[in-house]
Amino acid sequence: MNDYSIRPATAADAETIKRMVRAAPLNPNAIDWHYFLVLEIVENGVKKIVSIGMVHPEGDVQEIDSVVTRPEYRRQGYAKAIVQALIEHSPGPLYLLAETDLIPYYENLGFQVMNAEEAPQAMTEQANWVNNFLKDRVIYHVMGKTD
Repeated sequence: MNDYSIRPATAADAETIKRMVRAAPLNPNAIDWHYFLVLEIVENGVKKIVSIGMVHPEGDVQEIDSVVTRPEYRRQGYAKAIVQALIEHSPGPLYLLAETDLIPYYENLGFQVMNAEEAPQAMTEQANWVNNFLKDRVIYHVMGKTD
C-alpha cells in the first residue's frame, strides 16, 4: 500500500466522487460530496483519489455508505483505511448495509449483523426496499457498530 492521506471532500472532488459511485455501481441519489472523506495517494507526482466513503443521516441514524475503491487499487487496505477514518470522525452508533459476502469484512471492523428488532427502522426499511428491488440477486443485511 502506498502512503496516503485522508481528508474531507471538497467541491473540487464532487465529479470524481460521482464517477466513482456510479461506476461501482451504487445508489447515485445519495451523492453529496459534503458527507464524504477521500483517500488520496501521490502517483507520479500527482495526487489521485483512490478510495471514498461517507457517513450521512438516514432518518435518525448515521449510515456509512458509498465506500468505493478504484478497481486497480483494491485489496491494498485503502477501503479499510477509509472505513476506519469514517468511524473515527463520526458520532456513534453507526450503521450500514452489507452484502452477505462482506459481512466478515465489516465484522472485522467492529460491526455486527442486526435483526429487524435490533436495527433502526429506517435501516430495516432501506434493506427491505433494496432486497425487494434486487429480487434476491444480492442480499443486503443491516449491520451496526453501537459500542
